[in-house]
Amino acid sequence: MSDERPAGADMYRYYRRLLKDNWLETGICWTVVVSNDGGPLTLAEIGERVSGGANHEIHEKARFEDDYSDEAAWAMLVGQSGPVTVLFEYNGCHGVYPPTLPRLSAGARAYSVYWNVNANNRVAFAADGELLLMVDAMYPEEWAQEPNLARWPELAAMAPHFKWRNGKSWRAAALATIELTTGARLSLDWFDQERPYLTSQDPASD
Repeated sequence: MSDERPAGADMYRYYRRLLKDNWLETGICWTVVVSNDGGPLTLAEIGERVSGGANHEIHEKARFEDDYSDEAAWAMLVGQSGPVTVLFEYNGCHGVYPPTLPRLSAGARAYSVYWNVNANNRVAFAADGELLLMVDAMYPEEWAQEPNLARWPELAAMAPHFKWRNGKSWRAAALATIELTTGARLSLDWFDQERPYLTSQDPASD
């Protein structure tokens, strides 16, 4: 990681400001994939990994407000920069769970955070086709029993910021952990740009 990147506490404060009184608080799924070989994934590769080979469509461009996810079983906006691919879902949690996250991590590392309006949530990490860690962001005190926690040191380091009973924001902490790990920042400006997106009328194949 670059020494110029802000510390985790600074990232946490950034996301706390971002989420305050913002629609993002109600529910998102934010997934970041970092290729091991430094090369970008193609849209075709992303579609195959997300869908598991099921029917899906690759669409050229849309903005978030374009209702890109209407009437689809799942829909994801796609952003790419070098070896980093980011996937955003507003009405779903497809990216965070198996079998999708492990498939996305083939030859890569994949990190995902999800929550909905009822505070159901998951923070997950997969690498080289294997799901290594999936935790509930609201209960960091339970993470110590996870055998692969050491494989995600940034999550362990950020654990104090997840303690919502102490007035912290576990949502902000989860997004900060993703950025601290991958360098990928979620911002409101991200949604202002037209991006390719993926949809499917069918659930992903197991």
